[in-house]
Amino acid sequence: MPAERHWQVYDGDTLILEVSDRPGPILSTAPLPPGQAPMQCAFMSATSRDAFHENQLHQILEASKDLPSFLNGLVAAGFKVKPLT
Repeated sequence: MPAERHWQVYDGDTLILEVSDRPGPILSTAPLPPGQAPMQCAFMSATSRDAFHENQLHQILEASKDLPSFLNGLVAAGFKVKPLT
């Protein structure tokens, strides 16, 4: 099994999102309503670090068919995507 890969996404110097290539939850900065589970994604998991960007990040995710298209969408939107090793 290949090692899990991770990325950090920045708007300038501000960390706004952490992404993994492991399918799983998309976690918001906002608490979920009682009894509601986080949104799940078939091709990645992510944790938001900045509430201001969540709507735009969600729109990019909704327009993406896979992880490469999501990462490319982030770059196209002007964000810096840094792979972690």
